[in-house]
Amino acid sequence: MVDLECVDVSDRWVAVGGGVQVPRSWTVVLRGEPDVPGEIRVHAVYAPRLRRVVAAQVTVTRGDETDEVTSLTLREVRVQYALQASGMRVAAVSEPGERVVNGAGYMLRVRERGDRSPIQTHADAARLYQLATAINLPPLKTVADSLGVSQSTATRIMGRVRRDGIGSGSRPWDPSATGPVIGPPSPSGGPSLG
Repeated sequence: MVDLECVDVSDRWVAVGGGVQVPRSWTVVLRGEPDVPGEIRVHAVYAPRLRRVVAAQVTVTRGDETDEVTSLTLREVRVQYALQASGMRVAAVSEPGERVVNGAGYMLRVRERGDRSPIQTHADAARLYQLATAINLPPLKTVADSLGVSQSTATRIMGRVRRDGIGSGSRPWDPSATGPVIGPPSPSGGPSLG
């Protein structure tokens, strides 16, 4: 079994939107990773320009003098897993009327909610999307799985969230960005079919 530990967690936080915050940096320590003798350390930092957590440094330390770190060993290191799993532990999610929880706690809370209004669904979807994006989880799949809906329904929900500007950090709906339009050419010169 893989033992995952988060160390050197920064006390400076980045608000990524929708009540989601992540530390500026932390180090993930993995022990017991299959086919990797020793310890893996992944230094994670939030990259503002990319708007997500990235691996700034990855090190593998051999377990003892009989172990060797080779290129084959390095290929076995699951960097994205380290970022995602640790991100679920260190991210903080706040919502009105609830206590602040980590990413995993928030996803569990959303799954356990009974009937939710469309407004609550949109707020949850926006928060889940922000969390997933920040820690390198697939955002639409995370929204779909957490809300218990199909991925196409999650896509429609996120379209409404963007259109209504519900999630902080989500872009408002731009009607000119809907793709080709059938009809005469528009004065703006946008795409058209016909």
